[in-house]
Amino acid sequence: MFKPNWMEVLILLGMFGVIAAIAAYVIQRLFFWNKSQDRSLGHIRKHALWTGIIAWALSSLAGAAQAGIVTPALSDVLGNPWDILPWFAIVAPAVAALVVHAIGQATWPAPKSARRTAVLQYRRIRDYVEPALGWTVLGVFALTAGVLAFLFFVPGFSASPAGIITDAGVPGMIHKGRVPGYVLATALATGLAVLAGGTLLVMRLIASRRSLASLSAEQNTTLRIIGMNRLLRVSATVASGFVAVAGNFLFQPVPGSQTASWTNWLGVANVAVLLVMLYWKPPALKESTAPGVDGHQDTGPGPATSLLLGDGPAAARLTNSTPLAAAIAGILGGLAGLLLTPWFGWLGPLAAALVFVLLAHWGMEWLLRRNYATPGTPRTPLKAAVPTTLPVAILAACLGLAPALVAVNSISQGGMYDWPGFGGASPHALVPLLCAAAILCVGSAAAATVFSLPGLTSVDPLLDRTLRRRTLFRILRTVVGGLFAVLAGVLLNLATAPRSSPGSGLGLVGAVCMLAAVILCFYPLKDLTPAAFMPPAGAKARRTTGSGR
Repeated sequence: MFKPNWMEVLILLGMFGVIAAIAAYVIQRLFFWNKSQDRSLGHIRKHALWTGIIAWALSSLAGAAQAGIVTPALSDVLGNPWDILPWFAIVAPAVAALVVHAIGQATWPAPKSARRTAVLQYRRIRDYVEPALGWTVLGVFALTAGVLAFLFFVPGFSASPAGIITDAGVPGMIHKGRVPGYVLATALATGLAVLAGGTLLVMRLIASRRSLASLSAEQNTTLRIIGMNRLLRVSATVASGFVAVAGNFLFQPVPGSQTASWTNWLGVANVAVLLVMLYWKPPALKESTAPGVDGHQDTGPGPATSLLLGDGPAAARLTNSTPLAAAIAGILGGLAGLLLTPWFGWLGPLAAALVFVLLAHWGMEWLLRRNYATPGTPRTPLKAAVPTTLPVAILAACLGLAPALVAVNSISQGGMYDWPGFGGASPHALVPLLCAAAILCVGSAAAATVFSLPGLTSVDPLLDRTLRRRTLFRILRTVVGGLFAVLAGVLLNLATAPRSSPGSGLGLVGAVCMLAAVILCFYPLKDLTPAAFMPPAGAKARRTTGSGR
């Protein structure tokens, strides 16, 4: 059996680490930080919040829950106990959580001024750590270290034979085995050391980074306390997760005992720590009493008067409700797509959900024009209706789908991500081709409707153009996300299909395409708000409260 060496394991960890870091940076930069509003206190709060949420989501040790446990089938072929340890599942969550917090600190906006203001202050880590939280986290790390030290001296044992028969002639109770304790203790101690060292480095980064120019000194201090709070809570959760993994190992029944059920009490302690850290809220980043320090400058009486006249506010509110309608339609589409699984497999719910989302955008645009437009009203011309990157991405997805469909049609048997199809006589590429065609056709029809319907009657032409751009953007980003999702499905099918040469490279490309599909489907509408299209000549700077999503 092929066994990877240490260099291959390090390369694998590094590759997944780079992908996770890029994904975390893209998500934070695209979704939760808007350069055009980098002085907004609301965006600063959202950036800090989502940094903690993403780190928490990536810190799960579920993949390492059975670390060091040997099943009866595996015990017969086990040669080296180090081979069954899931090193990636043990170390990767700690690394991922730390990387996300480091990226969260690195993606704060840099000061715009060319001159740096000198601050005669050495910021210490302990100045931004809440004492109660700091001592609690230190206690969790100490408890974890103590459990691992005890685990180091625990002996291992073999699993019960799969076909064991008692003296009475009835099947006996089968128990799993475990590797020697020092093997698992070494792996968990490695993860704990990486977690402890990385936590200290990120804490030093939080304390030493430059202050945000748009915040007051008090707000910058609070923001650092928030960063420390969320970092320490995630670190404590991961450290207690190592204790739960060790507890699952320690409480395994010994072969020959009549124990039918057992409780991982260290796992219960992990759940308790998880709940405490989940509800240990950081301090609130409050508004400053000083004028203008949080980026909300008083630059005028409000939105342009022309944008607020007539049906403008009602039309804007209707388009702002489109994301909710699209989300509900997507859920209904996914449920309806379950009926297609006998032919389309897992591509059925995926394609149906995206088609329903496009239908929702189409229907909301038709409803907008029906309520606030009069037939025959001239349409406002659109120049640069959508960013150039979206049509280019659609073209790239189509160019990637063409050879992928040809390749998948040439294989005799699909892989683990296969779809049943319509019988042996139908081409293997028919299912993904139909899914891509449905997404393209519905998206094209919806976009054509946006261009063909009359203009809004009692709405400023500037706002009318903006609302059209928002709808077109939402439609095209759904189309390009759907095409990349279908392309990812085809590549994953090719990667796992029986073949003479391994398709691991195709699997990695397919996973990247699926990640790109998710990002593109939720790509934010940063610049498509009424304020972005305000006429600059002779107009005062104004703010708008309209959402860009």
